[in-house]
Amino acid sequence: MPTKQELTKTLGDAGSAHHDYESNFLKGSRDEQWAGWYAAFVIGRLGDFASPTELTGWLSEATGEGDWSANAAAHVASKVDGV
Repeated sequence: MPTKQELTKTLGDAGSAHHDYESNFLKGSRDEQWAGWYAAFVIGRLGDFASPTELTGWLSEATGEGDWSANAAAHVASKVDGV
């Protein structure tokens, strides 16, 4: 299991890469399947600590004010710890 700090950093990196993907590949369109894209990025970087389906669901549930990456990392960590 990656640490919350590793998850936060990787989710931030995923956000930057995804922004480029939406801007350049999708020509500014919103990616409705963003959570799956993020899950693939995170698993590719940190390994298979969760299934892609689980991680996609957990990321789509993540909310909160301020730093989304940190909030999402905390949410994912709580879910993995509960599995």
